[in-house]
Amino acid sequence: MGTYLHAHKVIRGLCQGHMRCMRECPTQAIRVRDGKSSFSNELCIDCGGCINVCPSSAIVPSIDHVENITEFTYKVILPTPVLYSQFDPRIHPYVIHLALKQLGFDEVVNPTQLYAKLARALKLYLRDYSGRLPLISSYCPSVVRLIQVKYPDLVELIAPLDVPREIAAREIRRTYPEKLGIAPEELGLFYVSNCTAKIVAVRQPAERQKSWFDGVHSIREIYSALVPIVNEIMKYFRPEQVPDDFTFTPGWISSGTLTRALGMEKWLVVAGLDNVIKIFDDIETSRLRDITFIEATAHMLGCVSGTFNVENPYVARANSMKQSEKYETPVDVDEEEIERELREGHFFLENPVRPRPRRFFDTDLELSIKRMRERERVFAKLPQIDCGCCGAPTCMAFAEDFVHGLVELSDCPFL
Repeated sequence: MGTYLHAHKVIRGLCQGHMRCMRECPTQAIRVRDGKSSFSNELCIDCGGCINVCPSSAIVPSIDHVENITEFTYKVILPTPVLYSQFDPRIHPYVIHLALKQLGFDEVVNPTQLYAKLARALKLYLRDYSGRLPLISSYCPSVVRLIQVKYPDLVELIAPLDVPREIAAREIRRTYPEKLGIAPEELGLFYVSNCTAKIVAVRQPAERQKSWFDGVHSIREIYSALVPIVNEIMKYFRPEQVPDDFTFTPGWISSGTLTRALGMEKWLVVAGLDNVIKIFDDIETSRLRDITFIEATAHMLGCVSGTFNVENPYVARANSMKQSEKYETPVDVDEEEIERELREGHFFLENPVRPRPRRFFDTDLELSIKRMRERERVFAKLPQIDCGCCGAPTCMAFAEDFVHGLVELSDCPFL
């Protein structure tokens, strides 16, 4: 069992023990003891739900700051396509690129050109795939971690294709030093994230030894720095200033975008972790049949609902649709090239996703069985009403805590 990095922390001085975070957590990672919240290192999947519901603002994100980019000679930033949706559609995406350069970045790379290629690569992969179904999309890191923690038997169903940001960063990392005439360590790659899970996906990836990025910034931080610059640029900007080689595509920022791009049958789109959990329960119990592919996202509207976004998600989705109508650049997809790159492994994850080890279970099967029996024995004594008064979200979670010596039976107010 390893130590896992997380993109948020609890400021105990601000925490008032409201328990909303505990009830919101989809993996039962949070406990409230002595009037203060804490979260389990191994169970937390960094979905950001606790940040959104805390009335005391006691749970705060842990992010990199723009000032930390100065150590690199050449700095490249890859913004999530969600960043553009935070701005009025009358603002050309190129203006946002100009503003990012004024923040200190030498180049802005929009990785969304890869989205069309990856969608086609996934369709080709599914065409020849003969294993267990349904396959589950891999681009939402909270969903991947949910499977690792809560559904370890389903890890084999995670589609093994990488995400656009990492594929783009890998190519930049491999080609730019020679092109620019600099040492590899002089090149700094940064990502703009819409949620805590993608920050963790950069700092501690589930499917590779190390991310290709050097740092990650939140939309909220970048947006607040960009607004005054964008407003100033818009005073003199004219559409004819946009270079001929500038490209823009909105990417997969709303639920169902990837599935629509695939154009395949027997698919399912599910959004919001509560709904995702119901679907995964159906997969585990074999109640979900005749489905080939599931596009699953942690947030109800997809990435436009991310924790770090500043715009209302419905407004952001509308902005993105209008930007697509006004500025989208058609992407030419070379079928033969994609098929060749797929055969060569260009799109695949570096390593398969593995289940996350948990403290409750042990490599010693006999000990694990003893713990499970003790948990069931304690659970039978409890009222089984999941009131949360003990500081655990459910009676079963309390029973697990008891088995690990974290609580006494007398901590249950009913006993």
